[in-house]
Amino acid sequence: MRLAASLFALPVLLLACNKTKLSDEGTVDSGPDEVDPFAGHDMGSWLSMKATADGKPALAYYDRTSDALGYAVGTVTGSTVTWAREGVDSYPDENGLNPGDAGKYASMAIAADGTTWIAYQDTSNGTLKYATRPGTGGAWTIGTADVGGGPHSDAGYWASLALDASGNPVIAHYDAGEQNLRVARWNGTAFSGAVAVTGSDYVPADTATSAIDAQTGEYAKLLIGSDGKEYLAFYDRAQTALMLATGTGSSWSTEVVDDSADVGQWPDLALDGGTLYISYHDVTNQDLKLAQGTPGSFSTATLDTGDLVGADSAILVDGGQPHIVYFDGHANDIKEAKPSSGSFTYSKLQGDTGALGYFNEIVSLGGANYAACYDYTSRSVWFGGL
Repeated sequence: MRLAASLFALPVLLLACNKTKLSDEGTVDSGPDEVDPFAGHDMGSWLSMKATADGKPALAYYDRTSDALGYAVGTVTGSTVTWAREGVDSYPDENGLNPGDAGKYASMAIAADGTTWIAYQDTSNGTLKYATRPGTGGAWTIGTADVGGGPHSDAGYWASLALDASGNPVIAHYDAGEQNLRVARWNGTAFSGAVAVTGSDYVPADTATSAIDAQTGEYAKLLIGSDGKEYLAFYDRAQTALMLATGTGSSWSTEVVDDSADVGQWPDLALDGGTLYISYHDVTNQDLKLAQGTPGSFSTATLDTGDLVGADSAILVDGGQPHIVYFDGHANDIKEAKPSSGSFTYSKLQGDTGALGYFNEIVSLGGANYAACYDYTSRSVWFGGL
């Protein structure tokens, strides 16, 4: 069943500075009940944000109230942001029956012609699903992208979708049943999935300690360069390390980027001028880290060393400099790491009005940068300018 879009207006303050930005938070769960069928829903976890073909912010997210996948597009007009929301998959049917739980691990990409692709997990069936719609609009087409490699499907975790040079979607995801990293590719009519990376058992230097079974591919993040080269950052739980797989299709070269501690969860990727940037979490020290370089040659640095910081990072390169938003677990805030005179400054982006910083996203729209995250207090999406 396809639900109609719901429109509502939310006033925001526009400030004059180097670039126009939204300073007050915007949410996607307000509006009168009589016109908004989604009012009061717990929406915004497993958030993915991209720019539409005409430069608007678009959100794909998990609706916890309905165990479903939702979608919203924002329009900024003067001092007002208006969000058009709709249900995509797994909302109750006309009889009120819930068809299952789907929408976690949402990841979205939007082509230049407006075609939208969303990858997400069908939790009820343990599979990777996809939803797509052409730029001309209409109903969503929904299908299964991959079922994993085990005898019982338990895949679709940490889905990450990117478009190749031909505009075809490629989806990386973690197969918990087989404990490896898979990639599903669109062949024009359907997806075909295969194992991309299989981990190795980790044997500690202390021979008295038992080997740790291979488990690799969690927190997967896929980026495809304009030359078609694919980059996959992910966490290897056995080695407690940040890994990178590089390839051009079915062949991958895998390397350890950082294994200095238990590092590598919540990575994000950005590519600029041939330099690859990877932001990620140092779990041992609860810090934000950054790796930069090229495959086979990376330097790593610890950025923010505040209390319980660095999880769920999102990175964007602007003017050749990386900007990062991430979670402050001590204060329950969304923070920003911003380059300044060859170093970084760290500041709270938002959080006074609630527990923010979960499922962070960052996007550039019309020359300005914006962030979004799940507001755990209001159970909605916060959206604001950097």
